[in-house]
Amino acid sequence: MSTGNGKHSRQRPLLIELAGPAGVGKSTLTAELAHRLNAGSETIWGLPVLPLLENGVRLTTTLVDLWRHSRSPLWDEARHMVRLRTLLRALQQRQAGGDQVVIFDEGPVFAMAWLRGFGHESMRSPQSADWWERTLRDWSAVMDAIVVLDAPDLLLAQRIRNRPHEHEVKEFPDPEISRWMARFREALDWVLAGLTRQGGPLVVRLSTAQPVEQIAEQLSHALNGGRRAR
Repeated sequence: MSTGNGKHSRQRPLLIELAGPAGVGKSTLTAELAHRLNAGSETIWGLPVLPLLENGVRLTTTLVDLWRHSRSPLWDEARHMVRLRTLLRALQQRQAGGDQVVIFDEGPVFAMAWLRGFGHESMRSPQSADWWERTLRDWSAVMDAIVVLDAPDLLLAQRIRNRPHEHEVKEFPDPEISRWMARFREALDWVLAGLTRQGGPLVVRLSTAQPVEQIAEQLSHALNGGRRAR
């Protein structure tokens, strides 16, 4: 699989993220696609400690400015910002030789959408504009495709309640879950629009109300037939 955008000439794997609200089936589809595409899977979580510390130091000025503006330590926001920088540096240095395709479930787009939609208000203020500009530009240069998955709110609510692991909206009534989903979708669309303005990755939108095998078939076709050329 080749994108025609020069990434393989730089010996990097094809980078795809599955993005969408909670309960949409990202993990299930990741497993199906990994099998079909012989791909590896990665996430924003569990990055090595030493690179996280090093990149945290490099972000000190940005973080201190945000802390001063918000009058809050912003620990969750800072952690995501450091994770984004650490993962980006690792991908920029990565050489092909293992997986030719890497699929992210809760990857950089997830982290950016969380920051925009659920982070402190300073992440939606002019104070963070320079950081957003740099971050969107940097990630638009390395990601190859974003697969946006969605389903009706009632189905998403049912899936969240039925799965064993916890989620912050699991016990919420349906109207509140719908409001949470709308907030996430708005933030995700903002991030995708920013990546697109930077000449960013191919965006494919699919509904997961259908069987996962059918979704995987559609997505495999879309990635093979509709990849961008830059």
